[in-house]
Amino acid sequence: MVTVNLRATTVAAVLIVLADQTTATCPSRFSWENNVLTKAAINSTNNAELFDFGPVEGTPASSKIIGGIPRPRCKTFPGDPLWPSNSVWNLLNLTLGGALIKTVPLAAPCYSDWPQYDAAQCEYVKTNWNRPQLHVEDPTSAMFPLWQGQTCMPLDHPSQIYDNCTLGGYASYSVAVTKVSQIQLALNFARATNIRLVVKNTGHDFADKSMGAGSLSVWTHKLKDIQYIPDYTCNGHSGPALKLGSGVETEEVYQAAEAHNVTVVGGECRTVGMAGGYIAGGGHSPMSSLVGMGADQVLSLDVVLPNGRFVTASQSSYPDLFWALRGGGGSTYGVVTSVTVKAYPQIPVSTLGFVFGTSPNVTADTFWAGVEAYTTYFDTFTAVGAYGYWLIVNIGPGQFFFSMNPLWGGNMTLAQFQPLIQPFLDDLANLGISIDPVWNEYPSLYQAHSGTFPPENVGGADNRAASRLFPKDNFINPTKRNETMAAVRYAVEAGGILIGYNIRAAPNSAVNQTNSVNPAWRETTGFFILAAAWPADASPAVIQAQSNILTNDWMARWRQVSPGAGSYLSEGDINEPNWQQSFYGSHYPRLLQLKKKYDPTGLFYAHTAVGSEDWEVEGQLPGLPTQNGRLCKKP
Repeated sequence: MVTVNLRATTVAAVLIVLADQTTATCPSRFSWENNVLTKAAINSTNNAELFDFGPVEGTPASSKIIGGIPRPRCKTFPGDPLWPSNSVWNLLNLTLGGALIKTVPLAAPCYSDWPQYDAAQCEYVKTNWNRPQLHVEDPTSAMFPLWQGQTCMPLDHPSQIYDNCTLGGYASYSVAVTKVSQIQLALNFARATNIRLVVKNTGHDFADKSMGAGSLSVWTHKLKDIQYIPDYTCNGHSGPALKLGSGVETEEVYQAAEAHNVTVVGGECRTVGMAGGYIAGGGHSPMSSLVGMGADQVLSLDVVLPNGRFVTASQSSYPDLFWALRGGGGSTYGVVTSVTVKAYPQIPVSTLGFVFGTSPNVTADTFWAGVEAYTTYFDTFTAVGAYGYWLIVNIGPGQFFFSMNPLWGGNMTLAQFQPLIQPFLDDLANLGISIDPVWNEYPSLYQAHSGTFPPENVGGADNRAASRLFPKDNFINPTKRNETMAAVRYAVEAGGILIGYNIRAAPNSAVNQTNSVNPAWRETTGFFILAAAWPADASPAVIQAQSNILTNDWMARWRQVSPGAGSYLSEGDINEPNWQQSFYGSHYPRLLQLKKKYDPTGLFYAHTAVGSEDWEVEGQLPGLPTQNGRLCKKP
């Protein structure tokens, strides 16, 4: 067990706050970004080896950990001889200024054998379990408990499969960071002690990439600063911008943009962390059909590297890292503390909502003809900046329901939007499909987003999803369109739930689109998410079977009709075959090379993240992987 001399001077006592080093034209760092760790501070303590920086990127990594011990194949795990003693955790907490949190699962108040047992608090957790905000505001909880292992669900929750509460895939400890130095200390400590490290922003990733049993978590939720920059002039760009702390969520960004009469590219879901997995994964948006992906809008990022050093990544500083951080996946190259993104003039938005379904007058074939009629307009709509978000559900044998939530006209008044959409509505009418259209016009993106998109519902463990990025030719070419819709219909008839987007990653000369966003996005006009569901009390065997059907039957047909295309890694299949190609495309070899350059010890790991093929979590069920196990290097 690792021990330390607690009488030594702690690193926190001798931190040096550096003066702002940004230029007059580039945005200043936030005040907490100037509180950074220095080599002198580390050397001033007898416990320097716990907090020392790693080697400069691109140089050989040490094969040893604290105490000169050869680095084991597996990450240090609770109960191991090398697991830090309580005195070491206490020292880390002291060094962090009291920011270390020992994990208490969110649902622990529901269990009488936990000190936190509280019937009233348990009722609150049960009532709010499906609200994303409950999980965002917790240091370790994530929104998709299936991959945590469901080891501490609220009592009486439909998906509960255990009658006790354990940490499972939750981190052992979290650092509630409020300044850069705390991130640096956490990374250096995890590397020195060989402890698994995870990063949690909001916990919104479909694969729960912020989970990890026996890990130390860096929790960025409190980094909420937003700075409006009326005239960002740096790295060849000039214009308005927003600098965002990494804990800022989509809705908060939209509110800030509204206050300054500008528009910013952000996610569809309100609680998505903008500077976290959203931009790291590419980031699709209701604005994408107009100006491109979220990652395309990035002007610079501030990031703590795996070796503990704090740098700015931009076109002129760490350009290879700047390329990788914009689309190359989260939990891979470092911890982003803030990001600066381009802002656009405020724009009007017009929307259309409607529903239709099978009925005595609308057969299943007619219903699907109506859906296919919509797909014939995918290229037409997105080419002028329109976007569609819709749902198809199987409601019974041969019965289906379609809901448009909404069809979105970015930078369009109703007078411009309605003529664009009318030919599609005429096609529905000619098929005998009657709708009751609801038109709205809003003066800004924030008001349109608030007025149309439904709130998220999370926390369930009775379903999981996969996705596909369909190229525009799949809908322009009649033969390919028929094949695509046959594959889609097959999956929905078999019980799949379809969430669809008519979207493109628009070309935009005003930003730098030379980044690591999956190239499949550049060809896409249809992004489809498919969910498989099972009874709330289903056994692991039933979940495995349904999960395998999703990957190996339904999605296999989608892959077959779109060879060489891809999937969106933040909303993809945790069992995606050939995920390197599906999630990263032709960029993967370069991304892997950069992973080895910046993170040679494998400090950062997440399922399907770049380089994760070298690692495995022990004790996994085939087709049903969780983070409830020890992380080990593959033999």
